[in-house]
Amino acid sequence: MPSLLIAVTGGPGSNKTRLLGELAAAQLARGQRVEGMLALAVGRQAPDQGANEYWLRLLGTGQELSWAVRDESLDPPYYFEPETERKLQAWAGRLRTLPPAPLLILDEFSKFEARGQGLMPLWPVLAASAPHVVVIAVREGLVGEIERVLGRPFDLRVPAAAPGALQQLNRACEDFGEWTRIGLFGGAAGGLEMTVGAALHAAQIPLRGLAMSSLQAAMMVFAGAGLGLPGRVVWVPFISGGLKALSPAGNRVRPMLAIVMQGLLFGASVQALGWNSLALGLGGALVGAWAALQGILLQYLLLGTDLIRAYDSVVLWLADQWHVTAPSLPWLVGAWAVLHAAVAAGVALTAWKLKQPPAALRQVLARENLAATPPPVRPGWQRLRDFGQWQFWLPFLLVSLILLGTGRPWVAVLWLAVRFVAVGCVLFALLSLLRPVRWAEQLRQRGWWGPALAFSSALSRRGQSK
Repeated sequence: MPSLLIAVTGGPGSNKTRLLGELAAAQLARGQRVEGMLALAVGRQAPDQGANEYWLRLLGTGQELSWAVRDESLDPPYYFEPETERKLQAWAGRLRTLPPAPLLILDEFSKFEARGQGLMPLWPVLAASAPHVVVIAVREGLVGEIERVLGRPFDLRVPAAAPGALQQLNRACEDFGEWTRIGLFGGAAGGLEMTVGAALHAAQIPLRGLAMSSLQAAMMVFAGAGLGLPGRVVWVPFISGGLKALSPAGNRVRPMLAIVMQGLLFGASVQALGWNSLALGLGGALVGAWAALQGILLQYLLLGTDLIRAYDSVVLWLADQWHVTAPSLPWLVGAWAVLHAAVAAGVALTAWKLKQPPAALRQVLARENLAATPPPVRPGWQRLRDFGQWQFWLPFLLVSLILLGTGRPWVAVLWLAVRFVAVGCVLFALLSLLRPVRWAEQLRQRGWWGPALAFSSALSRRGQSK
């Protein structure tokens, strides 16, 4: 199937064919290969009426074929040339033997195609050739029927008479390359999270969060280099996090939250300051700082101010028993965040100076198969098993023991347990709603065809189905 499907809409004589011809000329001038056909009207009696005859011009060869002749005894009143139909089938079959076409233009789909006639019999063969962008001229009022016959909705609808229609079409063709790049880097980042990140976590390597957050910052820098709108790099970690959710480790709250928030922080920096060393350094610093602070913030969400009380109690006990003065919690947390921010900012700026990934990372991008197809995500109710992991309960148990040791009543600890379990249930419930294989479809339904394209391409490379 095509990656991007665009409808150019309008009635008879609304210059749809002229618009498609200008689009083809513009893309050819950019060095892009263009396939498809234009319908040339001959003998149109009025601007809003069908012509007496239609010829098809094949864009790849310039060949013109007699296609449809008006015959008032028929309904609809056109007779199609059988010989041209055979030539079109042969042409469509040849496309399957060639590399996918960057742009395929079809002019036009009307009542015949809505009934499965006309050019519609070519569609299964053309779709199987996997063109990148398909632009179809669609008769006004028939968009819904054409979508039903095509088997998928249009990602973008452009009225032929709209001001700036050609610019919008050209921009969509250019954006295709950008969103494909984002999907490539997002998929590679997700693969690294599912393999390198999982290995570091399993081995309990110290500072693994810093290592992965720095790598995520570098991937966003490499992905954003050369983009017309660099702020789009915010989608790289969303794709990475979506793929992470498909892995066994994706059931954990912290990795998913970390990846998404890192993208939002980095993207906000680039959006506010532009694509320069200041923005990239700040973006990397924010990514690193979040990696350092997230665990503490999550524990504060689960335990509230009792977490701070427990730490202060330990500090006072150390000072009293061993005459050791520990730094206050804000200073300790701040120093930890500064360390992470400095390292991640340095990695981001190094990536900016390199301008392209190192050779080893380029090999990963070339293969883009770093992670094998992950096992399916567990059903939501099964995620309650995560409550049985000792890592989940350890902070609560430590804080509870400290509070009891300092004279807090059992009732206060019981209320803390209620809060801990309630907040944990909410977090796991929210996580259970994540169904990344549906994200592309939902994004398309909301008109966000670019992110949908990037995410679906990353999923397809990993063999994930909807």
